[in-house]
Amino acid sequence: MKGHRYWEVATSRRILNRPRKHTLLYLGRLEGLPPPLLEQKRQQVRSLGDPSLTLRFDALLSDIGYPPPLPSLRDFDLATVRSYGPELTLAHLGGELQVVELIDAASPKGGGPSLGRMALALAIYANLRPGSYARFPEWYRRSGLPLFLQLLPGQVTYETTLNTLGYLQPERTRPWEAELYRRILKIFHYRCERVDIDSTVKELGGKRCRFLAKFGKAKYGVVSKRRQVMITFLVDQKGSLLGHEMFPGNTNDMKTLAPVDRRLRADYGAEVAQAPQVVDRGYASLRNVKALGRRKERFLVAVRAKPGSKDLRLLEETGTWEAWPEIAPGVRGVSVTRKGVKWIVTWNDEVAGRNGDGRRAKMKQAREALERLAKGIEAGRVKSRSERDRKVGSILAKYGMKRFLRVKGERSGLGFRVEETGIRETKEGGDDGYQVYATTETWLGEQDVVTFYRHRDRIEKTIRTMSSALGLGPVWVQTPEHVRGHVFVHALGYQLRNAGQLRLEEKGETMSIEEALWELEKLQVGELVVKGSEVGITRKLTRMDGTVARLAQVFSLSEKGQFPGVEGGI
Repeated sequence: MKGHRYWEVATSRRILNRPRKHTLLYLGRLEGLPPPLLEQKRQQVRSLGDPSLTLRFDALLSDIGYPPPLPSLRDFDLATVRSYGPELTLAHLGGELQVVELIDAASPKGGGPSLGRMALALAIYANLRPGSYARFPEWYRRSGLPLFLQLLPGQVTYETTLNTLGYLQPERTRPWEAELYRRILKIFHYRCERVDIDSTVKELGGKRCRFLAKFGKAKYGVVSKRRQVMITFLVDQKGSLLGHEMFPGNTNDMKTLAPVDRRLRADYGAEVAQAPQVVDRGYASLRNVKALGRRKERFLVAVRAKPGSKDLRLLEETGTWEAWPEIAPGVRGVSVTRKGVKWIVTWNDEVAGRNGDGRRAKMKQAREALERLAKGIEAGRVKSRSERDRKVGSILAKYGMKRFLRVKGERSGLGFRVEETGIRETKEGGDDGYQVYATTETWLGEQDVVTFYRHRDRIEKTIRTMSSALGLGPVWVQTPEHVRGHVFVHALGYQLRNAGQLRLEEKGETMSIEEALWELEKLQVGELVVKGSEVGITRKLTRMDGTVARLAQVFSLSEKGQFPGVEGGI
C-alpha cells in the first residue's frame, strides 16, 4: 500500500461455498523495527502455536536483514545429563597406554565390537561403578563413554560382555600386561627397582568352576565356606602392576613363587628380572630362599623359620637379642652372611608384646568355650565321647590353640581337664619378638633391610584397592574363562588408576587419584534438544571450577581447548 509492505498471518475459510480470507494476526510494517518491538512480534507469532509458522517468520526477518533470534528457554528440552569427567580421564589414560590398539592387534578379525574397546570400557566400569556384568550395558548407555570411545551402545550387550571375558585368557593377557608395564616405565621415565609379590584369595559365587576354585583357608585363617581362587599380584616400587597370576584356592603361598619367578624372567626385560623380589613370610620357606639363591636371583624376604631353629641356628653365631645394637626405637638387630646371602635377625619389643597379647586373648577365649562345653556335658547335651572330642578339636582349631592347650578326657564319664603345654611361655620368653630376613643385597645394613621390607605397603594398598574400590571379589561369574577374564579386567582397571596417580605426582599435585576422580564427577555433559528447529541435539559441558579446570589440564582431557563429543571447550 503506497509503496510499503504490510504483513499479516492469514488463512482462508470457505463460507457459502466461497473462499474467504481470515486474518489470525496483523503484523503491520516490519522494516526498521526497534529490538523490543521486533521481539514482541516474534512472541505474537509463537503464541499461535505453529512451529513451522515460527520458522517461516524467522526466515522472513532474516531476508529483511534482522539478526537471528536469541534462543528462548522454552525452545530447549534437557534430554539427559551424563557423567563425563571420570570416564574421559580413565579413557584418556587408556589412550596414552594404547590399550585398545594393543588388544585389538592380537584379536581375531570379524564381526562384533572391538575387543580392545570392550575391555577398556569394562576396566572403566570396574573403577567407577563396580558391580554385576548384567548391569554393565545399561550403565554404559547412561555414561559418557559412547561420546568418545567410538563404541555404539547397541553393540554393548550382556552377551558381548561375557564373550569379551571369555577371550581375556592368560595366554593372551600375560604379554599384554608385560607390554603395558614397559609402556608405563617409558611414559613416566623411571626404572623398576623392586618387585613386591603378594596374594589374596577371593570367593566364587558360582558352582561351575571347581577345578580352579577350591576350598581352602582364607587370609584371616579360617576355612572359607565357598570355593575360592588365589590371585598373586606383582607390583613395583611406585605401585605399577607388572602382572598377576591365578592359582586354585587351596594353593600354599610358598608353591606360587617358582612360577611367578619364571614369568618375571621370561616375559620382562633383564632390568625387571634382576630387580630384588620382596615377599612376606607366607612365601619365604627356606626351600624357596635356597632355590632363589641357586638361580642367582636378587631378593629380600622375611623368613618363616625362627632364628634358633635347627635349619638356621643363627642364635649360635649372634647370641641373644639383649646384646645386639639398637637399630631403631624398640628394635635391635644383627646380621650374618652365608654363601652370598645376608641373614638379618631383629628383635622388636612391640611385635613381642602384640603377639603375646593376642595369644593370651585367644587362649582366654578358648578356655571360656571349653568351660561352656563342660557345662553342656553336665546338662546332658553331649551324648558320647566322640562327640565331645569332635567339639573339643573344633574349639582348639578355631582359636589356634592346638599347640598351647592339652585336653585330657576323664577315665570315666565325659568330663575332661585342660592343661597348658608350656609352649606359650617359651614363645613369650624369647620367640615372639624375633624376625628373620634374608637378602642378596649384602650392602644393606640391618636398619636398611627393615626399612626396605616395610615399603611393601604399596602392594598391600594395591590389594586393598582391588578389593574395595574396584570390587574384585566375591566373583559371581560362573566359568573358569569368565573368572580369568574378570580378574584381568580389574587388573587393567587398577593399572589405569595407578597411571592416573603417577600423572598427578608428575605434575606436582598432592591429591590422590580417588580425590581427583571425585572432583571430576562435577564435569558432566547435558544433552539439549532444540524444539521445532533443525539444530537437533546439542551437548554442552557443565561449567568448570578452578580444581576441575586444573585437573582437565593435568590429564590433557581437551585437544586445543575442545572436549571430545561435545560443543565448545575450555
